[in-house]
Amino acid sequence: MDDTDKDGTGEDLAAEMAAEGAGEGAAEATAEGAAPARKRVARPAFLPRPEADPSAAAAAQKSSFFLQGGLVDAWFVEAGAGGHPDVLMVTFDNVTSIGAHEPHQPWLLGRAIKMDVSILGILASRRDWYRNADAQQMITDLREAGFFERFRRVVFIGTSMGAFAALSLSALVPGVEVVAFSPQSTLARDLAPFDTRYPHPTKSYDWQDLPLRDAAASLTAAARVWLIYDPFNPTDRLHANRFQGANIEKVHLNFAGHRMLREFRHVELLSDLISGLVLGRMDRPAVNRHMRGRREVGIWQNALLRAGETRGHPALSALVARRIFQRDPARPELRKLAWKLERMARGENPISRAERRARRESKAAARQADAWQGGEDSRRIVPHPDLRPPFAGEILTLQGALIVPERDHDQALASGVLHADGNWCALSEAWIRAKKSTPAPVISAKDNIRDLPGTHLYGGHFRGHFGHFLVESSARLWALDHLAEPPESILYLPYRGDVKAIEKAIKGQAPFFKLLGIDIPVRTFGDVQRVERLIVPELGFGWLERYAGSPAYRDFMQSRLRAAAPAEGGEKLYVSRARLPAIKGGILGEKVIEENLERAGFEIFHPERHPLEVQIARYKAAKVIVALDGSALHLAAYVMPPGGRVAMILRRSSANIADYDLQFRNFIGVTPDVINVIVNDWVAGEAARADFRSVGEVDFAALFKRLKALKYLPASFRPQLPAQGEVRAMLEPFQDRRGDSFRPLMQGERHGDEED
Repeated sequence: MDDTDKDGTGEDLAAEMAAEGAGEGAAEATAEGAAPARKRVARPAFLPRPEADPSAAAAAQKSSFFLQGGLVDAWFVEAGAGGHPDVLMVTFDNVTSIGAHEPHQPWLLGRAIKMDVSILGILASRRDWYRNADAQQMITDLREAGFFERFRRVVFIGTSMGAFAALSLSALVPGVEVVAFSPQSTLARDLAPFDTRYPHPTKSYDWQDLPLRDAAASLTAAARVWLIYDPFNPTDRLHANRFQGANIEKVHLNFAGHRMLREFRHVELLSDLISGLVLGRMDRPAVNRHMRGRREVGIWQNALLRAGETRGHPALSALVARRIFQRDPARPELRKLAWKLERMARGENPISRAERRARRESKAAARQADAWQGGEDSRRIVPHPDLRPPFAGEILTLQGALIVPERDHDQALASGVLHADGNWCALSEAWIRAKKSTPAPVISAKDNIRDLPGTHLYGGHFRGHFGHFLVESSARLWALDHLAEPPESILYLPYRGDVKAIEKAIKGQAPFFKLLGIDIPVRTFGDVQRVERLIVPELGFGWLERYAGSPAYRDFMQSRLRAAAPAEGGEKLYVSRARLPAIKGGILGEKVIEENLERAGFEIFHPERHPLEVQIARYKAAKVIVALDGSALHLAAYVMPPGGRVAMILRRSSANIADYDLQFRNFIGVTPDVINVIVNDWVAGEAARADFRSVGEVDFAALFKRLKALKYLPASFRPQLPAQGEVRAMLEPFQDRRGDSFRPLMQGERHGDEED
């Protein structure tokens, strides 16, 4: 999208929101390491930045200025005489607007140009929620210099992180108005224990001693405060409930989510709302009339219909869909949706292959809505007050539910739980890769349905590979700590429908279940089971943002695994893959790393050669771990003592760095040091991607230089390194053991993201 409007006055709100990430949930995940970040190229700012002024006093009366203030800067642009130069919009960065333009420009600068109002951007250099003395000093200096007195109207505005700043810092300029989208009142844990979405800024910045830590207590001096949020977002609603006062106006934008500005970037609803509030053209009745316009917005209508369906109101949702279609015949999908909802209301199974495909495409929204649904056969527990999205502490107890494995006559991977009426239980959806989930199964005449009496726990699908077993198959076990009485067994779906292979894998993981103190049968099956009472917990761990682990999952796994064995071993540990089968991949010459680190005092540990309790003992004792990326690090994150250090050497150019980072930071408060010195990915035969089977070629000189720079090795350490020809010769043993030839992955070929 172009950076300018048709009239050349700057990009519109839609483009700006898209570029600057006005809804910051996804970007926060990137910032916190929850998901791999898509590389973003900074775009040029709309206007050239002025030369920096020496002080606020020198800048206060100028038509434009730039002030440098340590952790924050300020950039001011005055509107033209034919516009609204006496109206000042003060904007604050959100997580994703930082670094969106080069040079860094005020958030909503393009919008201010289009509205022809003056703008002061308070620019953040880090994602710290403006919890630094520099931000408060910058605004205080401008106030003392008389800058704000130039304007008839001053409006502080922001979203999420920026909304907190606009609300709290408005206390420094009495009489301003505030417009806050999806606001947080504070991230101080003693005031808002319910918000655990942002662990890094919560732990790393000053939420105790620096003034203005609670926006809810900072608004008495504001003329008017507009809080715009989705009350169906539980955390945003709890923040909004903390704001009270005669000057506070709460505006509900139902089903818009935390990222409402991003979700609505293609419509003028919020664009017009911002303009009206900044220019002072909207009072409360006008806002109410304007917000009723959302009923004509397709995005909002779709969100409403999804919520109605997932919250158990198919008949009502069908009626709404038909009425919308009558008013807008250009949307035939609504007629199909109404047909499906009507069949659901009659207890029939309306899900076709095409609809399942569409449902998978919107799985994130459907899953989030289902996480908050209730019903006659369900109950919710909340084991902790500080649950973080996407965790809600949900446990459903279903009567007569069908647990359905993969079968040849259904679509690939289709499996999970159906309610007794045949409707899909979305809480049973599982993920086998970051972007691949299990679709809803469909019962047919070919299915042999067996009755299973008693109470049983749904464990999801069982994976034989240890890394996948940890990430996917242990994710629902946390519920065992929150049941009135233990179930009779744990029921697992056989991955890929291979019952014999999974029965063997279950036996292989028996020591792990024993270490967890689980002494009930663990079972799998090939036929559909109608279970008298089935307990379906939410996923407490898994791909993408779920690598953080829910508090209940972390408590369950860490407490039990740490109790499984006392700490034993050296404080410095190198976890090696050198003795694993060649099919599991690795790097050329890992022995070089082993020999050098052993000289530096590291214990060389091959985990596959030891029982689980020994592995746990070693990881508990280690204060420093160096390892190639792999499953062993996932296990170490459960039991390693807090405050340690972890260096992860990439063995492939496609490693899931963010997954490890998110797990270690949330489980033990450690941020791994990632070392990427790969010069080549070697793949076997006709393979077209680097994955868990590929072999990495690393620059050993660069590796040890990096280990010394990070202080895992002393500066005086002199590594013994092989010549380049010797490294390439190390490929032959891999080829011999694999029985296949290798070739380097050429430029333009794919780099995979499969787990090891």
